Amino acid sequence: MANQFKTSRKTELVALRAAESAGYLTVGSKKYFKDQLKHKRNGTVFDYVIRDAGEYQRGIDLSSGGPSNLVEKKVSKALNVGNVMIQTNILEKVTDVDWDKEIAKPQGKKLINGVVQDAINGFKGKEIDGQVVTSYDGDFGNQNTAFAGIGYGPLTDATNYLASVSDESQYLFINPMINSKLSNAGDAFKPTSADPIFSKGLLGKLGDVEVRKNQFMPLVIITPAFAADFAAHSSDGVTYAETDSDGIATLTFTGMSTKFPKGSVVWFDNAYATDLVGDRTSSLRAFIAIEDGTANGVMVVKSLSAEDWTGTGTKVICKADGTAFGATKAAAISAFNSTAGTPIGLEAGKWYSGICRLEGAMEFETVDEIDASNADTERADNEGIVIFQNRAIDTIKGSNVTRWTTTVMAGIVEPRAVALVLVKDADVNKVKIVQ
Repeated sequence: MANQFKTSRKTELVALRAAESAGYLTVGSKKYFKDQLKHKRNGTVFDYVIRDAGEYQRGIDLSSGGPSNLVEKKVSKALNVGNVMIQTNILEKVTDVDWDKEIAKPQGKKLINGVVQDAINGFKGKEIDGQVVTSYDGDFGNQNTAFAGIGYGPLTDATNYLASVSDESQYLFINPMINSKLSNAGDAFKPTSADPIFSKGLLGKLGDVEVRKNQFMPLVIITPAFAADFAAHSSDGVTYAETDSDGIATLTFTGMSTKFPKGSVVWFDNAYATDLVGDRTSSLRAFIAIEDGTANGVMVVKSLSAEDWTGTGTKVICKADGTAFGATKAAAISAFNSTAGTPIGLEAGKWYSGICRLEGAMEFETVDEIDASNADTERADNEGIVIFQNRAIDTIKGSNVTRWTTTVMAGIVEPRAVALVLVKDADVNKVKIVQ
């Protein structure tokens, strides 16, 4: 017999409070895996396919080139089961507890905050159901481009870049300290209105782009010692290599005596980012450290697939002339290691990060069913966030254990539609523009 879920106002309040804090997940996202998730159990990995756009050919007679063999690139996402659990005595629920203020608001926010952090930072190194996750599936570092600077500069660079890639709506999520730095300089985002549920964290607009604060956008720290070491040795040689089968790669810079910190960014002046159909853009391809380096001169980054290196419509990196580095992954990596050009890195300082993305670059949905037979379970849905409340009563101790659960699939599916922004912690009032 199918589960019969009931819904109470109390469970709905938890879902409401969760939805209010879920802007990073819900705003501008799409449900790519909806059909795959029907009647599936938790813990399953699903694939989304990005198809090759084919090749551009000139002239009337195309017999010499012929039709393109379209390549499919798989993007994998796993379900994440997030929970919060509390214990109360049997009288608290019916006496002096303000459910919305004391239970729904903090528990809903705590639950969705955990989901947001998992989406941004990934699960690598974390223990889930007794197993340590070895792969990286976070949003931070899953950007094809990055823009760094002082004040509004990186923000406008990112939004203008993405506008050149697609005319889809854009959404910008920034560390709150970026807004603080701009406000201290007397600057502010253009006021805008939104429905109450979508207004939490909304700072305004930058041009036509909605800007929201997100407390989990990382702070990147580049020490003077590291910056000097990189400047002295970054051109001594670099090697890109796959380190394992879990989506991790390394860039090893010869001669360096310091480790790359998480969030550090390196560009190469002959390695360009591509747009959504694999054509060269005007921006350099960014390599972003997803964790602290494992050894001196080692930068840990998300790996690139064969399709990323060699596809026509799927590639994410290319040479200055727009062509792939090689016809095979091995050939492309070999050519990159010898011809990528001069490395460019961040200068010393504190850098506050943000993520700017096009409509549909983000996947987000929650599973609307669980196996909850023989349980006191309630279900609530608010703005696509489905939360289940399960209660168990200890009649001897006179206590209730309440667990709220949401099963989520979230994360960036198209890094070419996303840009990382890094704003330096600096006094923008002291920065003068010389024309």
